Amino acid sequence: MEKSLSYRNSYHDNLHRYAGLKRFFERWSADPDFKQDLINNTAETLEKHAIPITPDDIKYMIDDRITELPQPVQTMWEISKSKQDLIQSFYLSENLPGNRGMLAWRNRQIARQRFDLGPFFTDTNIHSSMTVELSQGCSVGCWFCALSPDSFKENYNYDDNREEWLRLLDTMHSFLGDAMKSTFLYWATEPFDNPDYEKFCLDVYESCGVFPPTTTAVAHKDTERIRHFIRLSAEHGCWLNRFSLTSLGIMSKVHKAFSAEELAEVECLALNMNTSFAYGNAGNFRKKALERPEILSQQDNKLRKAPWHRLNPDYAGSEEYANGSICCVTGFLINAVSRKVQLISPTTASDEWPLGYIIFAEAIYENAAGLEAILQAWSIEYFKETLQDNDILRFHPWLDVRVLPDRIEIKGRFNQKEIIDETDNPSLYHLAKHITEAPVRFADIRQYAEAHLSIPSQVSDSLINELYKKGFFYGC
Repeated sequence: MEKSLSYRNSYHDNLHRYAGLKRFFERWSADPDFKQDLINNTAETLEKHAIPITPDDIKYMIDDRITELPQPVQTMWEISKSKQDLIQSFYLSENLPGNRGMLAWRNRQIARQRFDLGPFFTDTNIHSSMTVELSQGCSVGCWFCALSPDSFKENYNYDDNREEWLRLLDTMHSFLGDAMKSTFLYWATEPFDNPDYEKFCLDVYESCGVFPPTTTAVAHKDTERIRHFIRLSAEHGCWLNRFSLTSLGIMSKVHKAFSAEELAEVECLALNMNTSFAYGNAGNFRKKALERPEILSQQDNKLRKAPWHRLNPDYAGSEEYANGSICCVTGFLINAVSRKVQLISPTTASDEWPLGYIIFAEAIYENAAGLEAILQAWSIEYFKETLQDNDILRFHPWLDVRVLPDRIEIKGRFNQKEIIDETDNPSLYHLAKHITEAPVRFADIRQYAEAHLSIPSQVSDSLINELYKKGFFYGC
């Protein structure tokens, strides 16, 4: 935990040191006319948009004669790197599930995501172990929302449900261990729809010692509540909050209502149509894109200009859209109102999984004891370290699996490859080839290995489980 605290402090120090520059880039990424306005009258434009920097601070951004990477861009990349160091430490190294079976399941899903969603998505994702919705439906209704929520219906009332809520936290903390620290309290919901949202956040803090991060699309509405929340979360060491700004007008309102220093630890995400940010191709946006493919093409062009896409041959050489999910949970999605719990993990949105995440299982719990019983049942069925006899083995349909005379190539959406060489590993080559021919039970492939390939069961078990750990099998 000390390492992630150090990364958090470094990240926050940089955010405060360059708060004005951060605000500059928020506008820069969102407003296609901003650069020309700066060229025409730099000082007036900075003042108009409440950006507390001098013209000299960004002169290299508007001088087309400059060919090297401008210093302001380098500074922001360094801040981004410190954020990524924090994510890697806090979410991917320190605060992992205490249940060994769930940890093995989580690792398989992350391995799959590298082939399914690509290395950039996988490495920058927080892979949270739990999120809880405190409302049924959402009041905002963004046309591009990848999670396609219903309209707002009902809140989870704090005073009426406090004892039940605290028991839920205790149950999940007992099961998750340190992974409870990755919890956040929204999904296909607007967190500030719930008037008691701050109380729920404080209870999570009391439970596990971490104040959950928040993303809201209504920062421009009740600004005093939001200002108080920013202070509250900072006082409790929250590492990040985010404002989703769906238009330039909303960005202007937010930037005028809050100083750059007040929003130093808040990411202002520009989600207007002309922003450089590309929408996730899932949910509502995917429906629109299927009707109007030019919308997706426009977003794809944005992605292909990003350095992580343009400079990586795996991405640059792929025709796949590299933002097929916005899901950041590999674990539990709970709706406190309906008492529904789901086991989910990110995947590229498809007709089967249109919201960009796989739902492995779902159930309704009546109380904390019922939730605990569900967790135990899922531990047997899903949270296992090795394959069981009745598990069905078949490769994911989106994997490009090619059986060649000397090798088998397993290729992901973005050119990630696993090569099974017939010379180096003939046993695995023939076992994998057998799986490509038709789905097969794990117990049956063991018998096939002994009867037809003279491979002892302990050897075939070990070899197939290596493919299992890499997340290659559908439904696992």
